[in-house]
Amino acid sequence: MAHLAPFEPAPNLAVAVSGGRDSMALVLLADAWARAQGGQVYAITVDHGLRPESAAEACSVAQWMQAHAIAHDILPWTSPVTGAGLEAAARNARYHLLEKMCRERGILHLLVGHHRDDQAETLEMRRQRGSGVVGLAGMAAIREMAHARVLRPLLTVSRERITATLVDRGQDWIEDASNSDLRFERARLRQQIAPGAPGADVGLAGQRRFDHEQAVASLAARAVAVDPAGDMTIDAALFRDVEAGVSRSLLANVITSVSGGIYPPRGARLSRLWENITRGRVERAGTLGGCVIRPRHGGLIVVSREVAGIAKAQPVTSRALCWDGRFQVIAEIPATPGLCVDALGTAGAKHPDGAGHQAYQRLAPDVRAALPALYVEGELVARPRFSGPAKGLDGCLVRFAPQKPLAGAAFGNV
Repeated sequence: MAHLAPFEPAPNLAVAVSGGRDSMALVLLADAWARAQGGQVYAITVDHGLRPESAAEACSVAQWMQAHAIAHDILPWTSPVTGAGLEAAARNARYHLLEKMCRERGILHLLVGHHRDDQAETLEMRRQRGSGVVGLAGMAAIREMAHARVLRPLLTVSRERITATLVDRGQDWIEDASNSDLRFERARLRQQIAPGAPGADVGLAGQRRFDHEQAVASLAARAVAVDPAGDMTIDAALFRDVEAGVSRSLLANVITSVSGGIYPPRGARLSRLWENITRGRVERAGTLGGCVIRPRHGGLIVVSREVAGIAKAQPVTSRALCWDGRFQVIAEIPATPGLCVDALGTAGAKHPDGAGHQAYQRLAPDVRAALPALYVEGELVARPRFSGPAKGLDGCLVRFAPQKPLAGAAFGNV
């Protein structure tokens, strides 16, 4: 844990606990570490509902946590999908629920149980997909989200050692049948990799990622301007002065942040856009990953949210909430039936009145349209503000806080 610092003097940690061996070992080890520092652990189980036994398994985890005097909660995933993309949808929903709970409880550190064997599988999957530098760096030990850091303390620990830890403590665990379900890519790959097979690449992955992300962060500071309204401007000339992998990664980060996503775009379309930017060939607007990319004079490229892909209306259930993966919305309006946050839209953006200060007026129409606003039964009641009070129907205060930071934390040296 020391390599994943900094922590507050009495650290509060959230641990994602499915009941599998990895997360069970993690929560017990993290609990002992946190108590020794005067802190505490809060265990969270996401009941994905993808298997009939998932609810019973969540209850088993609750009983184990109670036996260890560890606070625990179960979060149900109420909108599962089926078919293609199931793995990605479940993963995205899981992290969304976990981060939401961290935000509500004021917890800054979310621990997950990925280990050395998981890292080896990830590296092999990305090799087969032809991933670049970041992909072949594997999973990061530290990943920053808008409201918490995702930490992977066991990333250099083998599954064999994790199992031995639980056996030594007399702690049972749940064997997830999906780990051997050949419908899933990772399960198919697991059959190809012998236990204990991870080689030197796993150990070198961390340093590769650290060096790469440091370079990406340095380029971001020089080449990208972030607007509070959620769009970003790239100085294309500065992209040409660095290693191709660094500028390509930063471009993917820009698109991910502006779109409110978690996982960056990849493939031929990203490569074409990167090539056009570095060669000064962006002549007209285009779209990628939920964003609109437009050329501007002076060799600048503006990336803004694509209005067509914005999240649906979201009920306002608390004073502050996250919307579209991009904005923190603070509503200083008394509880009103039917109050929700939705895109301002083109109609609402045409005539800014109560919120029409200079910072708002300067925005391009499509950027305004992609901002959050408050509605009651479809009627606009509050437009966005970027600063100052937002009381009554004067406006809702918004802060650009994307799920994926432009330049996240680098891999911890472990």
